[in-house]
Amino acid sequence: MEFRDALSITALGMSVVFAGLILTALLIVAINRLPALSRGLRRRGETSDSPHATGAAEPLLDPEVVTVIATVLEIEHRLHHAEHGKRLTIARQVSQQEGRG
Repeated sequence: MEFRDALSITALGMSVVFAGLILTALLIVAINRLPALSRGLRRRGETSDSPHATGAAEPLLDPEVVTVIATVLEIEHRLHHAEHGKRLTIARQVSQQEGRG
């Protein structure tokens, strides 16, 4: 085998590998976009009379519940002198009755 043949076979092999990698990347991108595409098709199929088309979204949690959770976290943060921006871990204390059982 001559040097020129070896170079052409090497170039052909490398081009096949890179073409395969590009096709694999395109396939991954296409698979990632499938859920968004199916959601878009479902939205087109809905009529404007549906409750989701009005644009009024229901809150996931009651605002009072969110306020209570935020207050408890702030109190725990101040009691344990946690640094701002750091993780707050609330340790569960075991009562004496649970410890004996």
